[in-house]
Amino acid sequence: MNPSMFRPRKQGLLTVLTTACAATCALAPALTHAQTLGEEAVESQGLTGKTAPGQWDVVLGAALADVPRYPGADGSRIRLRPLFSISYGEFFLSPFGLGWNVIDVGGFRAGPLIGYEEGRPESVDPRLDGLGDISASITGGGFAAYRVGSLEMIVTVRQALTNTASGLNGLAVLEEHIPLIPRRLLLAYGPEVGFGNSEHEQTFFGISPQQSLQSGISIYTPRGGLQDAGVRASLTYITESHWLIRGFGQVSRLTGDAADSPIVERRTQTLVGVGAAYQF
Repeated sequence: MNPSMFRPRKQGLLTVLTTACAATCALAPALTHAQTLGEEAVESQGLTGKTAPGQWDVVLGAALADVPRYPGADGSRIRLRPLFSISYGEFFLSPFGLGWNVIDVGGFRAGPLIGYEEGRPESVDPRLDGLGDISASITGGGFAAYRVGSLEMIVTVRQALTNTASGLNGLAVLEEHIPLIPRRLLLAYGPEVGFGNSEHEQTFFGISPQQSLQSGISIYTPRGGLQDAGVRASLTYITESHWLIRGFGQVSRLTGDAADSPIVERRTQTLVGVGAAYQF
């Protein structure tokens, strides 16, 4: 949670660490459901930030969201999604990943980011039959953010480390944060664009000769570049008892070679969700 808006309760270091570790373990199955970088970002929207040296800010919760079965799918499914943020000084952990604000000058922040990219089991949709599973991967990369007043520009790039075939992808977002009710109701919204290199696009949108033989779908070799563009928004209400109630949504449209993939059944993708969390 952004410390300039909400002051966390003072807690002992051991208490916070125990709570954070237990909650992270409990949320692990939900974390593996983060399907795309854009979805991880909208879940984190307005939650991550920094605290003063030696101070903690912990927000733990979950949401139900209606998400596409895979990028480009015609169908969707209800998934349990994490709503959490754990910040300590310049470090933070959220659905976006584990980050460190190495540079923090004025409104500019930047640093490394370690995250998780879900794979894609072919069983998730009949359209993927014969294409095989895409393994999940730990990712490494970085982020940069610059805030002026209520506006913030965020750029994130990540490379798959344990399943290198998933390649590199990234996201650029422009957000506006508007307190509709001071310290109670926050609106965050803005446009975003996603991109990937040729490895990433081939893994998630391409059809190799082997996959073509197994699935009957024509060979397709996409190039890297812009993958999608869209808008996202979240509305968060904070009660006096430290509970957060949040609704969030995202509409994006696949573009470029990704949009022309033979596995893409619908170019426009939507995500909506609602959940609750508690701020310690």
